[in-house]
This record gives sequence, structure tokens and C-alpha cells, in this order.
Amino acid sequence: MLSYLAAVAAGVMLVGATLMLLSNWWVHRQGRLAGTFDALAEVPAREVAIVGGTGNRQGRVGDRLRSRLLAALSLYRAHKVKAILVSGIGGLPGSGDEVSSSRAWLLARGVDPAHLMTDPSGFRTLDTMQRAVKVFGVTSAIVCSQPQHLDRSVFLARAAGIDTVGFKAGQHDTLTNYEIRLETMKATLAFVDTYVLHTGPRAPGPAAVTAPGSVVAATP
Repeated sequence: MLSYLAAVAAGVMLVGATLMLLSNWWVHRQGRLAGTFDALAEVPAREVAIVGGTGNRQGRVGDRLRSRLLAALSLYRAHKVKAILVSGIGGLPGSGDEVSSSRAWLLARGVDPAHLMTDPSGFRTLDTMQRAVKVFGVTSAIVCSQPQHLDRSVFLARAAGIDTVGFKAGQHDTLTNYEIRLETMKATLAFVDTYVLHTGPRAPGPAAVTAPGSVVAATP
């Protein structure tokens, strides 16, 4: 009996390891095939820049989020996009969350309020991308994120039906071993959510904070 259980456990571990390896290979391959870019001049134009949150509930625009916002701002100023969608953990403007703080950061740097959309229900990258389609009607986008997250973000955006490329935001700190393992698990989860579970956003409804008159087709 013990030998049988040990064999079963070994089989389960082998299947799990194989799934993790193959799913990570597939997710990263799909992201790279779609196109991820380092240089602003090389990025093809799309309608919207999508900036996902970092899960900060304190309302602070940290280094990684600031780098993503800078990437989106550079795309906007270069007329590579017509609008910016900021998604993450949020609430009403001024409530001290990362979405409201990101909106204020962009407004202070000259982004027209009519070209700025905010989604306080981007609890996960999957939520951000699917709600971009279902709530905001986004059909083409440039995802702005750090290199270690970008392939997965582009993969989930394309799985949601968005014509997507990626633009690499700056990375000024070093990834910890925990963060590397976590990203590996997230890539596997993205694969399973997309092809096995067909997971939808946690908040599928239209709850969103959007500036009056903001539309995807706005002219910068």
C-alpha cells in the first residue's frame, strides 16, 4: 500500500511539474509572438494603453507602478495610444487607493481627463483584461508592465479578445526568489484559467470609475 501511494504521489508531482513547465512555455511564447517592445519608436500604435495595478492598498504610487505609468504616459505623448486605462484595487477618486492615485499622477502630468479611464475592480490581471473588453469596450491595446509580467499580461489580454502588444516598463529593483516562483505559478494559473476553467472576472458588471466623456476613440 505504501509503495502504491508513493507511486501515485510521484505521478501527481510529475504531472504537476510537466503542466507548470509546458504552461509557462506556452504563455511566454504567446506573449512574445504577439510582440513586446523595449523602444518607444518600435511600438505599433493601438487605441489604449493598459496599466495594471500592483496590489497596493495604501494609495502609494511605488516604483514599479510609477514605471508602468511612465510607459503609458510616453505612449500617450507620442500619439501611440488615444487613451489610458488604469486598473487595479481602487474605489472612488480621492479614496487613497492605487487606482485613484494613479489617475491623479497622470492628470498632474497633462493627460486629458476625457482620455483617462480607471477600473477599481482589477483584482487580478485576468480581471483587468476581461473587464477592459466587457466594461470599456477595448479592442486594441498596448500593455505596460515590467518584463517579468509582460508575456503573461499580453497572453491574458489576447485571450480576452484584445489585439495586444506589450511595452516594457522599467525595472529598478531585483526580483526575489519568491517573486520568481510566484510569477511561474501565475503563468500556470493563467493557462488553466484560460483553457481549462474559462474563468471570468470577479466583478463582471459595469462598476467602474471613468471620467465623463472618456471614450476609447478620443483624440489625444
